[in-house]
Amino acid sequence: MDKDIILSMVIATLLFLLMICFIVTFWMIYRRRRAVHREEKKQLHVAYEKEILHSRLEMKEQTLKHISEEIHDNIGQILSLAKLNISIMESNCPESLRERIGDTKQLISKVIQDLRDLSGSMDTDTITARGVYAAILAELDRIKKTGAYLVNFNSSGTVWRMDSSRELILFRIFQEVLNNLIKHASASVIDIDICYTATLCTLSIADNGKGFDITALPESRGMGLRNMEKRSAMIGASFQLESNVLNGTLIRIVFTP
Repeated sequence: MDKDIILSMVIATLLFLLMICFIVTFWMIYRRRRAVHREEKKQLHVAYEKEILHSRLEMKEQTLKHISEEIHDNIGQILSLAKLNISIMESNCPESLRERIGDTKQLISKVIQDLRDLSGSMDTDTITARGVYAAILAELDRIKKTGAYLVNFNSSGTVWRMDSSRELILFRIFQEVLNNLIKHASASVIDIDICYTATLCTLSIADNGKGFDITALPESRGMGLRNMEKRSAMIGASFQLESNVLNGTLIRIVFTP
């Protein structure tokens, strides 16, 4: 009788232990599957956001390309024709007006050149043909011509190219940084440093403007910075921001070949 009781207790204990093992195993499998599901959901969300961002960038590039073509093919030609008409008028006008007409021709020539530079900075094909390094130099030259900023540029290392789509996105980020600087920084000096090594490149954009408190950004401006961070992530680059009130802003973009 005692043996039967002992056997029953052993069997009950084993069954209880098996049940515990089953519950623990089931819980671990459930948690693992739940973690996998969460990771898959997160990856799907990231992929979806990347696809949306990519579509937006494509639409923006198409719009910029269209504007670039309009500037080059229509506005540029009209201004060239206006300059030609003024040149014809110049030969038949009184001496007292020739100086003003000459000044007007110079202004039109400047507008034509500025529009060509602007068209080049918008045109996707021009940027991808130049490469991001040359496109950055051209953009800085355009900023210098305004006379509003002292632009310092420093480059080190041997320049290498990425695929054209990554270079285009990087250049658009660079343009957006400059646009934000022009609109918000109240700066007079822009320092650009680009350093190439065999394994990575660091692009730094600094200004001597009023700076800002990063933690107190308004939603509209914070969204712009988040968009630049997302674009940087799309091309495998890191986007770093440093700023303090009255001490200017530094943005650093680090990317690999």
